[in-house]
Amino acid sequence: MSEQTRIKGKDASLEASLLKMQGIFDQLSIDLDKQQWLNPAENIYSLHIFDKACPALFTNGKGASRKATQASAMGEYLERLSTNYFFSDYYLTLREEADGQLFGDWLYYPNDRHFELADYRQALSDELWQLYDPQQELTAQHLLSFNDTSPFIRAIAMTEQISNERVFFPVNILSNLYASNGLSAGNTPLESAVQGLSEIFERWVKNKILTDNICLPEVPADVIAQYPSIAQAIADLEIQGLGVSVRDASLGGQFPVMNVTLFNPKTGQCFASFGAHPLFEVALERTLTESLQGRHLQNLDGFQTPTLDQFVVAEAENLENHFIDSSGLINLHMLASTPDYEFCAWEGAQTTAEQWSELLAKVTALGFKVYRADYQHHDFCATRLIVPGMSEVYPMDELVLKNQNDGRLLREALFKAEQGDYAAVLSVLDQVGFSDHQGVASLIGLMPDPNQAWSALKIADLRFWTELALQDYEAAADSLYIAKAYASAGAAGWQPIYELMDLCLALKLQDKDVGHYEASLNNLFGQDKVAKAQQHLSGDVVFWGLSLGRAMFFKSQRHQQMLQVLDKARQAKLAFGY
Repeated sequence: MSEQTRIKGKDASLEASLLKMQGIFDQLSIDLDKQQWLNPAENIYSLHIFDKACPALFTNGKGASRKATQASAMGEYLERLSTNYFFSDYYLTLREEADGQLFGDWLYYPNDRHFELADYRQALSDELWQLYDPQQELTAQHLLSFNDTSPFIRAIAMTEQISNERVFFPVNILSNLYASNGLSAGNTPLESAVQGLSEIFERWVKNKILTDNICLPEVPADVIAQYPSIAQAIADLEIQGLGVSVRDASLGGQFPVMNVTLFNPKTGQCFASFGAHPLFEVALERTLTESLQGRHLQNLDGFQTPTLDQFVVAEAENLENHFIDSSGLINLHMLASTPDYEFCAWEGAQTTAEQWSELLAKVTALGFKVYRADYQHHDFCATRLIVPGMSEVYPMDELVLKNQNDGRLLREALFKAEQGDYAAVLSVLDQVGFSDHQGVASLIGLMPDPNQAWSALKIADLRFWTELALQDYEAAADSLYIAKAYASAGAAGWQPIYELMDLCLALKLQDKDVGHYEASLNNLFGQDKVAKAQQHLSGDVVFWGLSLGRAMFFKSQRHQQMLQVLDKARQAKLAFGY
């Protein structure tokens, strides 16, 4: 009989899970690279995997063994494929729209719901509208899909877990507020749901600890000793020079959350990791392996020196950093020796069904509701969970103040610029007020190739080239000053071009004949660049040859590779049926 390795919290053996997932990837013709392993300490592994045909689509796994880690990475890949998280930040319908077509009847799932702008309040419920839009500032335009240019609101179905009410959530709300919080995968729908709701608790409790400046109790050594694999991992880390503090983050047994903080005495810095699961051992193991996921002990990035400035710790930006990669600041008080709660030897339900019921009851007791959607079109369950008021990663007001659709406006303006309407770009830049350092590609949903000019282009650069295209030389000279500062900080390829344009603009504004300086400019920058600069001043050439409009997306090999993966996912959804 072949080996069957069972681990706590999983409804199938690791071997069965790996075999099933590999079969799914083979069926999708997705060839994953699984070579990038790390094993910084005993019983702590991590793995970075990516599609060899589209390396920009990747996930990271963690675990106490190689098999568990590989299953973690592959499961997360299927989760992000099934829930569309891989594609949420990108423009997806350029090929269809370039051919004058819509993206079929649906964009995300065959059972998408489309709302006309005039009917947008038919989505959600009155209770949810009150939560998301208490001041009634949201408009239908705020809720359009970022991923296409369609004039209607796309929404996906989710089910409230107590009343069984079916509600359609605009995808714009999901992508703006929740990121990957509440996304999960598992061998069964309930295993997946337990994982997702556990992670929601983990992040909610972590934020509460950080904002309320709570000191956590240490887990006694005799309790840790009950789990030899974990105790061995901690001992190995200590032998290698790291300090390890294991703390109970359950807030007196209320929530199934753990904390592990690693200390680096060489730098005076630490890293606080949190994890959650109804089973104490599983929560502790996940927290410990998470703390070193993707890290060499020789390169402990993300470590910070604790602070006593509670205002900085509780700021929204710091909390967001903790969600993204746990690199935010913590208050030294969290690690003090006098805890605000006593240690509680908590242990949740043992079966997956009981764990789900237990977690759901905890959410309900807090006054929140859980909305859930399961996706099994890849024959492996992925789940999206939303707990409005509890699982948001970003503040609610970002729907109005920092909506992803600001980038949609800019993308559509760049489409107009392809036809010569450069004023449309400048109008959006003035209207929205993007930060000068923001990357244009990420704002408009472009996955650029590393060597593409768009991969380094920032808002400051875009404003300069737009004003130059409009032949507003004074404004362009002012904007160039800012663009040069960012170019010197990183985008070295633009630096000599900007120096040349600076000199040429100065000559133009001083009404001096560039011909008197042409020989010297040619010696400094090369004849071709000087000729091109002069063409920009005359308006014969714009944007230094950058592709505008949909060509930006068609010319990016990475973006096209990503769309090919999307096509495979769409075919699986169609075949599954809804």
